[in-house]
Amino acid sequence: MSYNVKTHPAFAGYDLPEAGQSWVSRALRNLAVWSAENRAYHNTFNELSILSDRDLADIGISRADIPAIARDAAQTMRRSH
Repeated sequence: MSYNVKTHPAFAGYDLPEAGQSWVSRALRNLAVWSAENRAYHNTFNELSILSDRDLADIGISRADIPAIARDAAQTMRRSH
């Protein structure tokens, strides 16, 4: 049984070495993906954080759910790249 690093969850969505790719192009692509994830996380977190507890309750989430929802948004961003 061989180990395939591409199936490891820590590397999901990131560009791993392929034949003919330079490390610079991989690094730039990974930076772009990371930046998009980071932006999605912070945008979601900030937009939900400014809502009142009542507004959050109206949409069915609590303040404690905000980090998890923001992480889900970031993971969705990673899958879309």
